[in-house]
Amino acid sequence: MSIVLYVGGSRDGEMGSMPWGLRKSMLETENGPEIYVERMLPLRGMGTVRVMALESLQDDAASARAVKHYAARRN
Repeated sequence: MSIVLYVGGSRDGEMGSMPWGLRKSMLETENGPEIYVERMLPLRGMGTVRVMALESLQDDAASARAVKHYAARRN
């Protein structure tokens, strides 16, 4: 198991336990389905991290949100 940070959707910033090997998941919301895909993102000062990001979110936006959430968890 690993702890994965969700970025870019209604679960933005929520960390949850996910089994290794899971590459894609969907969450049904009031506004319709949100599809998350696994991404390995290089984050400044943290190295490369694994996140589940909203499929339509560009990498730079996903990285910016991930850095924000990881920084908040450190404080």
